[in-house]
Amino acid sequence: MHRLNGEDAGFLYMEGPEQPMNTMAVGFLTSPTGPDGRPRPLTLPQLRAHLEARLDQLPSFRWRIVAVPLRLHHPVCVRDPAFDLDFHLRTATLAGPGTERELDALFSEVAERRLDRRHPLWQVTLVDGLTDGRQALIVKYHHCLADGVAALTTFSRVYSDQEFPPLPGTEPWKPEPLPGRLRLVADAVKDHLVASGRLPRLVARTRRGAAAVKARRATAPVDVPGFSGKAPASLLNDAFTVRRAYARAAVPLPEAKRIKDAAGVSLNDVALATVAGAVRRYLDDLGALPAQPLLASVPVSFEAPDAPIRQAGNRFWSFTTSLATDIDDPWERLATISAVAGEAKAQLDLFGVDVVPTWLDHVPPLVAQPGARALVARLRADRDHADANILISNVRGPAEPWHLLGATVDDLYVDGPPSNGVGCNVMLWSYADRLLFGVLSFADALVAPEDLSLALVASFEELQAAADRHRDGEATTSATEGTAATPVT
Repeated sequence: MHRLNGEDAGFLYMEGPEQPMNTMAVGFLTSPTGPDGRPRPLTLPQLRAHLEARLDQLPSFRWRIVAVPLRLHHPVCVRDPAFDLDFHLRTATLAGPGTERELDALFSEVAERRLDRRHPLWQVTLVDGLTDGRQALIVKYHHCLADGVAALTTFSRVYSDQEFPPLPGTEPWKPEPLPGRLRLVADAVKDHLVASGRLPRLVARTRRGAAAVKARRATAPVDVPGFSGKAPASLLNDAFTVRRAYARAAVPLPEAKRIKDAAGVSLNDVALATVAGAVRRYLDDLGALPAQPLLASVPVSFEAPDAPIRQAGNRFWSFTTSLATDIDDPWERLATISAVAGEAKAQLDLFGVDVVPTWLDHVPPLVAQPGARALVARLRADRDHADANILISNVRGPAEPWHLLGATVDDLYVDGPPSNGVGCNVMLWSYADRLLFGVLSFADALVAPEDLSLALVASFEELQAAADRHRDGEATTSATEGTAATPVT
């Protein structure tokens, strides 16, 4: 038994009827062919056997979340004594022609449903009926279990049959009895007393970080958006309905790296600029583009470079940055995004990426849960003062495609939950030689998901063309300078 940290638990407190906090993934499977040349699709018994063999590599898949009485402390994770693997497995068959748009609609429906807290918080759905005999595998788990870093571990175990060494620090699994109320309360009080000794140092660190950020802002070359209530009113913030919408797009990763090199920016900057151009085009076509630049919330991990591999836990915080959607030229927009995002990340690093998550460890649900609900109520009542317009994450995936029981996982799209007045959650996931965009949204915030999918590709192509012009301009300048410097004989 162990306790969730404050950031993990926060995703439980944020959940409500209109705001399920599910992390999602959908993988497209091309089945192997049999002797007759026909596809041999994966079966549910095969998938079950695969997952059963993987459970020691997926410890969070057997955790049952148990709340503490009186909301005195964050919930604890118990090795479920009644774990039932079959409860977590589902099948679905597409009823129509088996198009990917039909699958996206199913993905949205699965995202709308909250997970049952009487069981470990995950679910897998094997989908049949796609064209050409293909299948899809949808994985859903609660965000309280893992962030993007841990997601890579989870997905590599679920979507591939590659062998892995044991996870560091894991013990052979055995069920635990559910703790009684007295033990839960006693442990909560004890943990708070122990943690209170660390508060003076945390207070001092917070003050130093805040002072350092204030001093840097006074001389920073660009302004960084404030976090609270600074985003312009936008259709993307219609984030208070049960229904979900889903959009996807894929672009070549080598081309994204070429744009990065040509502009002298990071790959994450290229990703942000691609999304910026797409939402700018999408909203402009609807006559709903704000005059002010849209703001994005961008998660940043505080995982140490040499940290052991993990399959669970959330260890990140976010900065807010401009998407420069008020700038027409895509190359200038990219440069502005890079400058503002770089400064925003530098200020977050100066403050301490882990400072706020550490504070959350000390805030019991007695305070945190009403606070989370009050935030949603405030944003619902005052949609003109959102904290951000869109959430954009970037996770590095595998360099080669995965294979699962003979099937090739052609593509794997990953996404997180939209929440707290931010109607669209965009997650980028590099998979083999492609950069995959998954956009999970409140349906009211994304009324035409297929249009956004097209806009993402068009935005990327704009950046490609701008990179070509930049390269050609440099080549012309270089050639002219070279001619002028050559002696005439």
